[in-house]
Amino acid sequence: MKRINLFLLALAAALLFSCKPEDPATPVNPKALNLGSGLFVLNEGNFQFSNASLSFYDIEADTVGNNLFYKVNDAPLGDVAESMALVDGQLYVVVNNTNLIYKVNATTMVCDTTKPFKLGDFYSPREMFFVSPEKAYVTDLMGAGLWIINPKDMSHTGFIQTGKTTEKMVPVNNELYVSNWSNYYLPGMEKNTVQVIDMNNDVKVAEIQVGKEPNTMAVDKNGHVWVLCEGAVWEADAEQPSLWEINPMTKTAEKRYEFDGTAMVLRANPTGDQLYLFLNNEVRRFDIATLSLSESFRIAAQEEGMFYNMTIEPRTGDIYVTDAKNYMMNGTVYRYTNDGLLLSSFEAGVIPSAMLFK
Repeated sequence: MKRINLFLLALAAALLFSCKPEDPATPVNPKALNLGSGLFVLNEGNFQFSNASLSFYDIEADTVGNNLFYKVNDAPLGDVAESMALVDGQLYVVVNNTNLIYKVNATTMVCDTTKPFKLGDFYSPREMFFVSPEKAYVTDLMGAGLWIINPKDMSHTGFIQTGKTTEKMVPVNNELYVSNWSNYYLPGMEKNTVQVIDMNNDVKVAEIQVGKEPNTMAVDKNGHVWVLCEGAVWEADAEQPSLWEINPMTKTAEKRYEFDGTAMVLRANPTGDQLYLFLNNEVRRFDIATLSLSESFRIAAQEEGMFYNMTIEPRTGDIYVTDAKNYMMNGTVYRYTNDGLLLSSFEAGVIPSAMLFK
Protein backbone atom coordinates (compact mmCIF):
# COMPACT_ATOMS: atom_id res chain seq x y z
CA MET A 1 0.00 0.00 0.00
CA LYS A 2 2.82 2.39 0.85
CA ARG A 3 4.38 1.76 -2.57
CA ILE A 4 1.04 2.56 -4.28
CA ASN A 5 0.70 5.78 -2.26
CA LEU A 6 4.24 6.80 -3.08
CA PHE A 7 3.59 6.10 -6.75
CA LEU A 8 0.40 8.20 -6.72
CA LEU A 9 2.21 11.05 -4.97
CA ALA A 10 5.00 10.94 -7.53
CA LEU A 11 2.49 10.87 -10.38
CA ALA A 12 0.59 13.85 -8.93
CA ALA A 13 3.83 15.80 -8.50
CA ALA A 14 4.77 15.08 -12.10
CA LEU A 15 1.39 16.27 -13.33
CA LEU A 16 1.59 19.46 -11.28
CA PHE A 17 5.11 20.10 -12.53
CA SER A 18 4.01 19.64 -16.13
CA CYS A 19 1.34 22.36 -15.67
CA LYS A 20 3.85 24.96 -14.52
CA PRO A 21 4.30 27.82 -17.00
CA GLU A 22 7.72 26.73 -18.23
CA ASP A 23 6.98 27.80 -21.77
CA PRO A 24 8.94 31.02 -22.26
CA ALA A 25 6.04 32.29 -24.40
CA THR A 26 3.84 32.58 -21.29
CA PRO A 27 6.02 33.96 -18.49
CA VAL A 28 4.48 34.73 -15.11
CA ASN A 29 5.30 38.07 -13.54
CA PRO A 30 5.29 37.64 -9.74
CA LYS A 31 4.60 41.36 -9.34
CA ALA A 32 1.42 41.26 -11.45
CA LEU A 33 -1.55 43.11 -10.00
CA ASN A 34 -5.26 42.37 -10.06
CA LEU A 35 -6.94 45.72 -10.67
CA GLY A 36 -10.71 45.96 -10.67
CA SER A 37 -12.79 48.93 -11.73
CA GLY A 38 -11.50 52.42 -11.07
CA LEU A 39 -9.61 55.32 -12.61
CA PHE A 40 -6.22 55.31 -14.33
CA VAL A 41 -4.25 58.54 -13.91
CA LEU A 42 -1.32 59.17 -16.23
CA ASN A 43 1.34 61.41 -14.70
CA GLU A 44 3.30 63.23 -17.41
CA GLY A 45 6.45 63.80 -15.41
CA ASN A 46 8.96 66.49 -16.31
CA PHE A 47 10.35 66.98 -19.80
CA GLN A 48 13.63 65.04 -20.22
CA PHE A 49 13.48 63.66 -16.65
CA SER A 50 11.89 60.32 -17.69
CA ASN A 51 9.81 60.37 -14.51
CA ALA A 52 6.39 59.72 -16.05
CA SER A 53 4.28 57.26 -14.09
CA LEU A 54 0.90 55.54 -13.88
CA SER A 55 -1.52 55.65 -10.93
CA PHE A 56 -4.77 53.78 -10.28
CA TYR A 57 -7.60 54.97 -8.03
CA ASP A 58 -10.08 52.42 -6.64
CA ILE A 59 -13.18 54.61 -6.40
CA GLU A 60 -15.22 52.30 -4.18
CA ALA A 61 -12.41 51.65 -1.70
CA ASP A 62 -11.08 55.23 -1.97
CA THR A 63 -7.50 53.96 -2.29
CA VAL A 64 -4.74 54.78 -4.76
CA GLY A 65 -1.68 52.96 -6.04
CA ASN A 66 1.13 55.00 -7.60
CA ASN A 67 4.02 54.21 -9.94
CA LEU A 68 2.38 50.92 -10.96
CA PHE A 69 4.09 50.45 -14.32
CA TYR A 70 7.55 50.62 -12.76
CA LYS A 71 6.62 48.41 -9.81
CA VAL A 72 5.33 45.62 -12.06
CA ASN A 73 7.69 45.83 -15.04
CA ASP A 74 10.91 47.04 -13.38
CA ALA A 75 11.23 49.76 -15.99
CA PRO A 76 10.39 53.48 -16.15
CA LEU A 77 7.42 54.53 -18.24
CA GLY A 78 9.48 57.14 -20.05
CA ASP A 79 9.66 60.83 -20.87
CA VAL A 80 6.35 62.76 -20.86
CA ALA A 81 3.42 60.33 -20.78
CA GLU A 82 0.73 62.01 -22.86
CA SER A 83 -2.45 59.90 -23.17
CA MET A 84 -4.14 56.51 -22.81
CA ALA A 85 -6.64 54.29 -24.61
CA LEU A 86 -8.33 51.14 -23.26
CA VAL A 87 -9.60 48.40 -25.60
CA ASP A 88 -10.19 44.66 -25.06
CA GLY A 89 -8.52 44.65 -21.66
CA GLN A 90 -5.36 46.30 -22.97
CA LEU A 91 -4.18 49.73 -21.87
CA TYR A 92 -2.27 51.67 -24.53
CA VAL A 93 -0.03 54.39 -23.10
CA VAL A 94 1.35 57.07 -25.41
CA VAL A 95 4.71 58.46 -24.23
CA ASN A 96 5.37 61.63 -26.18
CA ASN A 97 9.04 62.53 -25.86
CA THR A 98 10.15 58.88 -25.76
CA ASN A 99 8.21 58.50 -29.05
CA LEU A 100 6.48 55.22 -28.35
CA ILE A 101 3.27 53.49 -27.29
CA TYR A 102 3.18 50.76 -24.63
CA LYS A 103 0.61 47.96 -24.65
CA VAL A 104 -0.12 46.94 -21.05
CA ASN A 105 -2.56 44.46 -19.53
CA ALA A 106 -5.10 46.75 -17.83
CA THR A 107 -5.68 44.30 -14.95
CA THR A 108 -2.17 43.03 -14.20
CA MET A 109 -0.13 46.00 -15.47
CA VAL A 110 2.19 43.52 -17.18
CA CYS A 111 3.84 44.17 -20.54
CA ASP A 112 4.07 40.74 -22.17
CA THR A 113 7.57 40.89 -23.64
CA THR A 114 6.95 37.75 -25.73
CA LYS A 115 4.47 39.71 -27.83
CA PRO A 116 4.67 43.14 -29.49
CA PHE A 117 4.20 45.37 -26.45
CA LYS A 118 5.53 48.67 -27.70
CA LEU A 119 5.66 50.61 -30.93
CA GLY A 120 8.07 53.41 -31.78
CA ASP A 121 9.26 55.31 -34.86
CA PHE A 122 6.81 58.19 -34.45
CA TYR A 123 7.84 61.82 -34.73
CA SER A 124 6.12 62.93 -31.52
CA PRO A 125 2.96 60.90 -30.69
CA ARG A 126 0.18 62.55 -28.69
CA GLU A 127 -3.27 60.90 -28.73
CA MET A 128 -4.65 57.54 -29.85
CA PHE A 129 -8.12 56.77 -31.22
CA PHE A 130 -9.43 53.29 -32.00
CA VAL A 131 -11.37 52.91 -35.25
CA SER A 132 -11.54 49.12 -34.76
CA PRO A 133 -9.51 46.51 -32.85
CA GLU A 134 -7.19 46.33 -35.88
CA LYS A 135 -6.96 50.03 -36.70
CA ALA A 136 -6.15 53.10 -34.66
CA TYR A 137 -5.07 56.66 -35.39
CA VAL A 138 -2.26 58.44 -33.55
CA THR A 139 -1.83 62.22 -33.66
CA ASP A 140 1.61 63.79 -33.86
CA LEU A 141 3.00 67.10 -32.60
CA MET A 142 5.81 67.20 -35.18
CA GLY A 143 4.30 65.44 -38.19
CA ALA A 144 1.76 66.92 -40.59
CA GLY A 145 -0.78 64.15 -40.34
CA LEU A 146 -2.15 61.07 -38.60
CA TRP A 147 -0.40 57.75 -38.12
CA ILE A 148 -2.39 54.59 -38.83
CA ILE A 149 -1.37 51.60 -36.72
CA ASN A 150 -2.53 48.05 -36.06
CA PRO A 151 -2.81 47.71 -32.25
CA LYS A 152 -3.05 43.92 -32.46
CA ASP A 153 0.53 43.45 -33.65
CA MET A 154 1.70 46.99 -32.78
CA SER A 155 2.75 47.93 -36.31
CA HIS A 156 2.59 50.99 -38.54
CA THR A 157 0.21 50.55 -41.47
CA GLY A 158 -0.09 54.02 -42.98
CA PHE A 159 -0.08 57.81 -42.65
CA ILE A 160 -2.81 60.34 -43.49
CA GLN A 161 -1.46 63.62 -44.78
CA THR A 162 -3.30 66.61 -43.29
CA GLY A 163 -0.79 69.37 -44.01
CA LYS A 164 -0.77 70.37 -40.33
CA THR A 165 0.11 68.89 -36.98
CA THR A 166 -2.57 66.94 -35.17
CA GLU A 167 -3.64 66.81 -31.52
CA LYS A 168 -7.05 65.87 -30.01
CA MET A 169 -9.69 63.72 -31.74
CA VAL A 170 -13.45 63.21 -31.41
CA PRO A 171 -15.66 61.00 -33.63
CA VAL A 172 -18.97 61.93 -35.21
CA ASN A 173 -20.54 59.03 -37.12
CA ASN A 174 -17.90 57.81 -39.61
CA GLU A 175 -15.82 60.95 -39.43
CA LEU A 176 -13.09 62.02 -37.04
CA TYR A 177 -12.53 65.63 -36.03
CA VAL A 178 -8.86 66.40 -35.34
CA SER A 179 -7.57 69.63 -33.80
CA ASN A 180 -4.51 71.46 -35.11
CA TRP A 181 -3.14 72.91 -31.89
CA SER A 182 0.53 73.65 -32.48
CA ASN A 183 2.87 74.88 -35.19
CA TYR A 184 5.97 74.92 -33.00
CA TYR A 185 7.80 72.39 -35.17
CA LEU A 186 6.21 73.56 -38.43
CA PRO A 187 6.24 77.36 -38.04
CA GLY A 188 5.21 78.08 -41.61
CA MET A 189 1.65 76.91 -41.12
CA GLU A 190 -1.36 78.24 -39.24
CA LYS A 191 -2.63 76.60 -36.05
CA ASN A 192 -6.31 77.46 -36.20
CA THR A 193 -8.12 74.60 -37.92
CA VAL A 194 -9.95 71.34 -37.31
CA GLN A 195 -9.34 68.58 -39.84
CA VAL A 196 -12.13 66.12 -40.75
CA ILE A 197 -11.07 62.56 -41.56
CA ASP A 198 -13.15 59.95 -43.38
CA MET A 199 -12.45 56.90 -41.22
CA ASN A 200 -13.64 54.44 -43.87
CA ASN A 201 -11.18 55.63 -46.50
CA ASP A 202 -8.45 57.21 -44.31
CA VAL A 203 -8.48 60.57 -46.08
CA LYS A 204 -8.96 64.20 -45.06
CA VAL A 205 -12.30 65.46 -46.41
CA ALA A 206 -12.58 68.94 -44.87
CA GLU A 207 -10.74 71.66 -42.99
CA ILE A 208 -12.64 74.06 -40.73
CA GLN A 209 -11.16 77.31 -39.49
CA VAL A 210 -11.64 78.14 -35.81
CA GLY A 211 -9.65 80.26 -33.32
CA LYS A 212 -5.96 79.99 -32.59
CA GLU A 213 -4.70 76.87 -30.77
CA PRO A 214 -7.76 74.60 -30.70
CA ASN A 215 -6.78 72.40 -27.76
CA THR A 216 -9.74 70.19 -26.84
CA MET A 217 -13.12 69.23 -28.29
CA ALA A 218 -16.39 67.71 -27.11
CA VAL A 219 -19.54 66.40 -28.83
CA ASP A 220 -22.95 67.50 -27.54
CA LYS A 221 -26.32 65.70 -27.53
CA ASN A 222 -27.06 67.03 -31.02
CA GLY A 223 -23.86 65.62 -32.48
CA HIS A 224 -22.31 69.07 -32.83
CA VAL A 225 -18.60 69.48 -32.16
CA TRP A 226 -17.51 72.15 -29.66
CA VAL A 227 -13.91 73.38 -29.92
CA LEU A 228 -12.08 75.31 -27.21
CA CYS A 229 -9.28 77.52 -28.53
CA GLU A 230 -6.58 78.94 -26.25
CA GLY A 231 -5.96 81.98 -28.45
CA ALA A 232 -2.13 81.82 -28.34
CA VAL A 233 -2.32 84.26 -25.42
CA TRP A 234 1.47 84.44 -25.02
CA GLU A 235 2.08 85.60 -28.58
CA ALA A 236 2.18 89.16 -29.91
CA ASP A 237 -0.82 88.59 -32.20
CA ALA A 238 -2.86 86.74 -29.56
CA GLU A 239 -6.61 86.27 -29.77
CA GLN A 240 -9.22 86.02 -27.05
CA PRO A 241 -9.77 82.43 -25.89
CA SER A 242 -12.87 81.20 -27.69
CA LEU A 243 -15.42 78.39 -27.91
CA TRP A 244 -16.70 77.34 -31.34
CA GLU A 245 -19.67 75.20 -32.34
CA ILE A 246 -19.23 73.13 -35.52
CA ASN A 247 -22.18 71.65 -37.41
CA PRO A 248 -20.99 68.34 -38.90
CA MET A 249 -23.70 68.49 -41.57
CA THR A 250 -22.38 71.71 -43.08
CA LYS A 251 -18.74 71.36 -41.92
CA THR A 252 -18.78 74.97 -40.73
CA ALA A 253 -18.24 76.73 -37.43
CA GLU A 254 -21.62 78.36 -36.84
CA LYS A 255 -21.15 80.02 -33.44
CA ARG A 256 -18.28 81.60 -31.52
CA TYR A 257 -18.02 82.70 -27.89
CA GLU A 258 -15.07 84.64 -26.46
CA PHE A 259 -13.69 84.62 -22.93
CA ASP A 260 -11.39 86.89 -20.98
CA GLY A 261 -8.19 85.46 -19.50
CA THR A 262 -6.99 81.92 -20.14
CA ALA A 263 -9.08 78.90 -21.16
CA MET A 264 -8.17 75.24 -21.59
CA VAL A 265 -9.60 71.69 -21.39
CA LEU A 266 -13.19 71.18 -22.57
CA ARG A 267 -15.42 68.27 -21.51
CA ALA A 268 -19.11 67.40 -21.99
CA ASN A 269 -21.36 65.96 -19.28
CA PRO A 270 -22.87 62.47 -19.84
CA THR A 271 -26.14 63.85 -21.29
CA GLY A 272 -24.33 66.20 -23.66
CA ASP A 273 -26.26 69.33 -22.67
CA GLN A 274 -23.56 71.02 -20.59
CA LEU A 275 -19.87 71.68 -21.10
CA TYR A 276 -17.15 72.10 -18.48
CA LEU A 277 -13.95 74.04 -19.07
CA PHE A 278 -11.03 75.59 -17.22
CA LEU A 279 -11.33 79.35 -17.25
CA ASN A 280 -8.77 81.40 -15.28
CA ASN A 281 -7.87 78.39 -13.09
CA GLU A 282 -11.49 77.64 -12.24
CA VAL A 283 -13.86 74.94 -13.49
CA ARG A 284 -16.80 76.69 -15.17
CA ARG A 285 -19.97 75.28 -16.70
CA PHE A 286 -21.36 76.31 -20.09
CA ASP A 287 -25.05 75.60 -20.69
CA ILE A 288 -25.75 74.64 -24.30
CA ALA A 289 -29.47 75.51 -24.02
CA THR A 290 -28.81 79.09 -22.93
CA LEU A 291 -25.43 79.38 -24.65
CA SER A 292 -23.91 81.00 -21.58
CA LEU A 293 -21.61 80.40 -18.63
CA SER A 294 -23.30 79.56 -15.35
CA GLU A 295 -22.61 82.29 -12.83
CA SER A 296 -23.57 80.04 -9.91
CA PHE A 297 -21.12 77.23 -10.74
CA ARG A 298 -17.42 77.69 -9.99
CA ILE A 299 -14.78 75.31 -8.69
CA ALA A 300 -11.65 77.22 -7.75
CA ALA A 301 -8.22 75.64 -7.48
CA GLN A 302 -6.83 75.11 -4.01
CA GLU A 303 -4.40 77.72 -2.71
CA GLU A 304 -1.33 77.82 -4.99
CA GLY A 305 -2.83 74.99 -7.01
CA MET A 306 -2.89 74.77 -10.81
CA PHE A 307 -5.72 72.93 -12.55
CA TYR A 308 -4.25 70.87 -15.37
CA ASN A 309 -6.71 68.30 -16.73
CA MET A 310 -10.26 67.10 -16.23
CA THR A 311 -12.55 64.17 -16.99
CA ILE A 312 -16.22 63.39 -16.34
CA GLU A 313 -17.39 60.03 -14.96
CA PRO A 314 -19.88 58.79 -17.59
CA ARG A 315 -22.34 57.17 -15.15
CA THR A 316 -22.47 59.66 -12.28
CA GLY A 317 -21.33 62.87 -13.91
CA ASP A 318 -18.70 63.33 -11.18
CA ILE A 319 -15.93 65.72 -12.17
CA TYR A 320 -12.30 64.66 -11.69
CA VAL A 321 -9.73 67.46 -11.82
CA THR A 322 -5.95 67.15 -11.68
CA ASP A 323 -3.81 69.76 -9.92
CA ALA A 324 -0.20 69.97 -11.13
CA LYS A 325 0.79 72.25 -8.21
CA ASN A 326 4.30 73.56 -8.93
CA TYR A 327 4.98 71.01 -11.71
CA MET A 328 7.83 69.46 -9.70
CA MET A 329 6.16 67.85 -6.68
CA ASN A 330 3.49 65.14 -6.78
CA GLY A 331 0.14 66.46 -7.94
CA THR A 332 -3.36 65.85 -6.60
CA VAL A 333 -6.59 64.60 -8.15
CA TYR A 334 -9.87 66.05 -6.83
CA ARG A 335 -13.28 64.45 -7.25
CA TYR A 336 -16.38 66.69 -7.29
CA THR A 337 -20.09 66.11 -7.84
CA ASN A 338 -21.65 67.65 -10.93
CA ASP A 339 -22.79 70.46 -8.64
CA GLY A 340 -19.24 71.21 -7.53
CA LEU A 341 -19.23 69.51 -4.09
CA LEU A 342 -15.83 68.05 -3.17
CA LEU A 343 -16.13 64.30 -2.52
CA SER A 344 -12.52 63.13 -2.18
CA SER A 345 -8.94 63.70 -3.27
CA PHE A 346 -5.74 61.69 -3.56
CA GLU A 347 -2.07 62.22 -4.33
CA ALA A 348 -0.84 61.04 -7.72
CA GLY A 349 2.51 61.53 -9.47
CA VAL A 350 4.32 64.47 -11.03
CA ILE A 351 1.97 66.46 -13.31
CA PRO A 352 -1.12 64.22 -13.25
CA SER A 353 -2.91 64.68 -16.56
CA ALA A 354 -4.82 62.16 -18.66
CA MET A 355 -7.45 60.07 -16.85
CA LEU A 356 -9.33 56.98 -18.01
CA PHE A 357 -12.05 54.91 -16.34
CA LYS A 358 -11.74 51.12 -16.24
